[in-house]
Amino acid sequence: MKKYRTPTNLSQGYSLLELVLVLAIVSVLVGLLLPKGFDALRAARVQQVEKTVETLKTAVTSFIATPGGNGSIPRTEGAGIPCSGAALTGATDIAKGNGARLDAVLLATGKLERPLSLRMGTQVYAPSGTGNEMLWNQAVQAFTMTPDAAPLRNWSAVTRLEARSANPALAPSAALGANFRLDGITNLSVNSVVAYLVIPACPAKDAHELALAMNGAQLTPAEGLACDTGVVAYAVPANGVTDVYIYVTAI
Repeated sequence: MKKYRTPTNLSQGYSLLELVLVLAIVSVLVGLLLPKGFDALRAARVQQVEKTVETLKTAVTSFIATPGGNGSIPRTEGAGIPCSGAALTGATDIAKGNGARLDAVLLATGKLERPLSLRMGTQVYAPSGTGNEMLWNQAVQAFTMTPDAAPLRNWSAVTRLEARSANPALAPSAALGANFRLDGITNLSVNSVVAYLVIPACPAKDAHELALAMNGAQLTPAEGLACDTGVVAYAVPANGVTDVYIYVTAI
């Protein structure tokens, strides 16, 4: 009678060499595919910002043409923020600017359907500080607080839409939204009010790719430098991030 033996190689595990080869192949695949995945996610973030800016342009244009309005954009930063109430009116420009947002005005008047939410930059959605919100009153064309008080809330760390008087004396990278050189050379008019989207703490790579997409290669500086030309402006990144300002419209 013949005796059959089970082949010993079927019961053996992988050899060390085989494991090393498998790990090497996996490492190569990860090295090839992971950057492409990050690039795809970044491209999706850039596209979301571009679509949001187009939505904001439409909303601001509709607000300006609202019957019963004054045909202008209310300032929400700097001097000239329209307020009603002695305590609110008497508050500092910084306190009022921290509490007021143009996107809140558009939401209050039905020009925006939902609050701003972007996957780029800070993912903070709530203000710091306490107290009641500054609310837009379309009837009096001003921000109000009930009860009347100085604003204590601060939205400066949140992605938001703002408006302020243009300041062509400042470079766009330092103007905090007050100036843009849309053609790469010409500053905004000193008499205009500019609306702009702010993306705080935006990763430097995202900021650069956003500038390439919205400004074009001709108006985009090398990565890591300040951007002073086009519709996207930002200062030199610090610790890998920078606040990005995107032109929406001016009137």
